[in-house]
Amino acid sequence: MSIQESRGEAQQKLSPLVDLHELAVFLNAEEDLESRLDELARLAARATSAAGCSIMLLADDESGTASLKLWACTEKLPADAWSGKSDNVESIAGRVLERGEPILIADIQESAFAAMARRRASIGFSFISTPIRTGQRTVGVMNLSGRPEAAPFGDADLTLANIVAALIGRSVQVEWLRKLVRSRIAQAALARESRKVSNRLTDGSLPPSRLAKMLAKSFYKDLAAAGFSSGQIIEAASEIIGQISGDLTRHKKRLERETGEG
Repeated sequence: MSIQESRGEAQQKLSPLVDLHELAVFLNAEEDLESRLDELARLAARATSAAGCSIMLLADDESGTASLKLWACTEKLPADAWSGKSDNVESIAGRVLERGEPILIADIQESAFAAMARRRASIGFSFISTPIRTGQRTVGVMNLSGRPEAAPFGDADLTLANIVAALIGRSVQVEWLRKLVRSRIAQAALARESRKVSNRLTDGSLPPSRLAKMLAKSFYKDLAAAGFSSGQIIEAASEIIGQISGDLTRHKKRLERETGEG
């Protein structure tokens, strides 16, 4: 074997480690994770040599039933795929959420999940769905689609997928804790809640929308207790909406610039 061939083989062996390291560096960055979920899905797909990756996190279901909502995906999906309504992938992911155990499918067409398969030329028949955990709680599911030209996913791929999901789970928990530490309103809400709710706040298992509602109620109670009138509280809420609108406008312009440069 020539020196060049040896180097090529060594680089090929190191490639998964390099991609995994890149993902770890990305997750370790002290930035808002929710605004970078699409990039996270892309890096997760690269680290696992998958054709596509989707990340689903717990949704705020008023009925109290645990359900998932799509948060990030490397594929372009129709708008209804982001609505939280059940679809084929979510049916498999829902089973993973319920049981807390990963599912490895070498060929979905030859499996019990054949009826759930949606054939696309860009992906193969192999599929992995694995839970995203914070501590002992499952807070989401990561789905991976195999490449059409590659060998089916195996045990080694499942192990790698579980490692990536564990990294994501830890980052979700850290993200929750950062939000609590940065917000005095969140700290006040945390102090008022029962130990059970407080644990869910700190371990990242409370859906983001539920946390936002809890903080909104705490914000209102604090302003009302401080003597602010209803009109003044509405003005404060309007200011928050204005800040959000400004952020969305700046985000849209940044995306347009990046698209134009690309």
